[in-house]
Amino acid sequence: MMRQVVIESDIDTPFTSEYAAAYLGKSTSTLQYMRCHQSDAITYSKIGRHVLYRKRHLDQYIDDCEKSCTSS
Repeated sequence: MMRQVVIESDIDTPFTSEYAAAYLGKSTSTLQYMRCHQSDAITYSKIGRHVLYRKRHLDQYIDDCEKSCTSS
């Protein structure tokens, strides 16, 4: 259900780590690790203690992870 909410939302809608993780098929701890340890982490906003991801950045991450098959 959480994933479906993100799918049906506008690209500028902000989502919590829980919704972002459900959409990407990752755990919230993986997203936290990525924020702390990867220079190419998904763009996010932090308001107080709340971390928010915009759908456009989640979709961009998916696009950036896409790999093309090189075997024939």
